[in-house]
Amino acid sequence: MSNELVVIARLLTPGGEVRDQVIERLKKIAQEAHDAEPSTTVYAILVPREDDGTTIFVAEWYKDQAAFDLHMKSQSVKEILDWAPSIPFFATNPPHLTLQPVSKEFSFSRPTAGTHSDPHVIIAELDYVPGGVETSTPYWKAVVDTGRDKEDGTLLYGLLKDPSAENKLYTFEAYESPEYLKSVHVPSDAVSENIKNTKHLRTGLKHNVLKVIGGYLYKE
Repeated sequence: MSNELVVIARLLTPGGEVRDQVIERLKKIAQEAHDAEPSTTVYAILVPREDDGTTIFVAEWYKDQAAFDLHMKSQSVKEILDWAPSIPFFATNPPHLTLQPVSKEFSFSRPTAGTHSDPHVIIAELDYVPGGVETSTPYWKAVVDTGRDKEDGTLLYGLLKDPSAENKLYTFEAYESPEYLKSVHVPSDAVSENIKNTKHLRTGLKHNVLKVIGGYLYKE
């Protein structure tokens, strides 16, 4: 498994002014990460494409544990942690998911992920029967390889595992448009073979379709 860490947070705010305040504080964290943390390669603030007015996602990608530890010591993170106890919803939110790429070969990103004006982002959660993750992994490898080698409009892709949940996988994906996802990525042979050979092993699938409103999806 890769040494990289991917942190996904889903914050269920009351909406309105409180959500706006959270977003502004997260944008400050993202700016500091971009400018002062060379090993924080992604720090994206997202909301659902069909915005419910309350939910915020944060997707963070670190080269290693040391990069995450450095990030947590930043001034802007300290400020939001000091502020959070005064906002009741923080106490009721679930913890961050801390994930890892299955291996280095199971993720890639392109510079265009950082320059595209409106990347189409998906964070998916897949549940499998016992043993299903292992059986599915080679088919996922083909999906990642196809995206990297043949799909210029697939801007970012990562297949991720939670070390504490052996029957789950996650994907973190970004495309140039929803049309590209539907017309190029989904019909690919690799995706078709993955579905044909492993769909019966899945016990659950949830897609979060998201829009970037702050931060960044790519950094050298």
